[in-house]
Amino acid sequence: MTQVERTQVLIAGGGPVGLLTALSAARRGLEVIVIERSFRGTPRGHTTLLHPSSVRLLTELGLSPLLVRGGQLLDELTLRVNSGTQRLQLPFPALAITQSLFEETLLKVLRKEEIELRATCEVTAITPNEERVEVQVVRRERLKAATPSAEERWEQADSSLIQADFVIAADGHASQVRQALGIRTAASPTERYAMFEFQTNHRPEAELVISNDLRHLITPLSEERVRCSFQLARDDHGSSNLELLARLLAERAPQYEVPREIHWSSILDFEPMVAEQFGRGRVWLAGDAAHTTSPLGVHSMNRGLSEASQLTATIADVSAGWLPLTALQVLGSSQRQDWLATLSNRVDFELLPHAPGWLSAHVQQVVSSLPASGADLEDLLGQLGIERRKRT
Repeated sequence: MTQVERTQVLIAGGGPVGLLTALSAARRGLEVIVIERSFRGTPRGHTTLLHPSSVRLLTELGLSPLLVRGGQLLDELTLRVNSGTQRLQLPFPALAITQSLFEETLLKVLRKEEIELRATCEVTAITPNEERVEVQVVRRERLKAATPSAEERWEQADSSLIQADFVIAADGHASQVRQALGIRTAASPTERYAMFEFQTNHRPEAELVISNDLRHLITPLSEERVRCSFQLARDDHGSSNLELLARLLAERAPQYEVPREIHWSSILDFEPMVAEQFGRGRVWLAGDAAHTTSPLGVHSMNRGLSEASQLTATIADVSAGWLPLTALQVLGSSQRQDWLATLSNRVDFELLPHAPGWLSAHVQQVVSSLPASGADLEDLLGQLGIERRKRT
């Protein structure tokens, strides 16, 4: 028998954006259920960079003291474009932190505040109407393997029908909710990145470098540990080993000696995309479910955190009768336009008189890779002498 439940907000996805959405909604007095396919923890090596705006948001929620102790605050960023160099002052510190610590901190707070989290659950069908959203959810259990080497298998344990006033999908780039709504996406060419974390004797500094149209970001994780994310050429199919790291350091970051060992490495492909809508009616997307881009500026997650906060604030006002339901449509449209205005080719940039000449051929690459958004990004663009002009 299918159980029928009611809640005000159902959140699909238990990554950083989904968990922050849950906390934000609960702090606004909304009843929340979070469902997640795994809750197995973030794989080793997944490091994130929280924008200044995200650090402010987490400070407002009382979380930043818990996170700062385990991360590295960054006040400056050095931008190098071919032969040109400029040091940028971040208007508020950014924070480099492991994604696992970020998620663990959010989970601890959610459990303390008794917000309901359901693991190994996923959306299989979604039916919105004017008054609520009906969501079919199944829970799966892992079958015991016959042998240690046997392929992992799961089976459906039970199902439930959740009637939610609102649904927020933070279920990643392959969002099941987005697909169930039939919202299409527009994708850009795939970009490939090689990522490495290692110990270094060279005191690391935050650096964004563009050389021969290829980008890389150096992120200090501590005074002796660094993460290097290198964009690879399309025909570069090397393995993420010490040999590749040695070559990339020699070519693009010669200030670093080749380490004896790599703590973590990976080669990943990223397909930048944006959804044609960020939702409709009572169902909305946040984070990777709505958009993805290159990993350098960490824009998708950070903007997802901001989107989640804005969505829950608007939903709380709609639920209280202070705003009409159409306020969500206005917000979703605004969020999408803000994304396109920074991270697409639909915006022209003008260089002001104090801008360095070496920026002219790489403005879009620089803007999309800077670790800031909103007013903080405008501050950095002002330091560089870049002004955005919307296309007519």
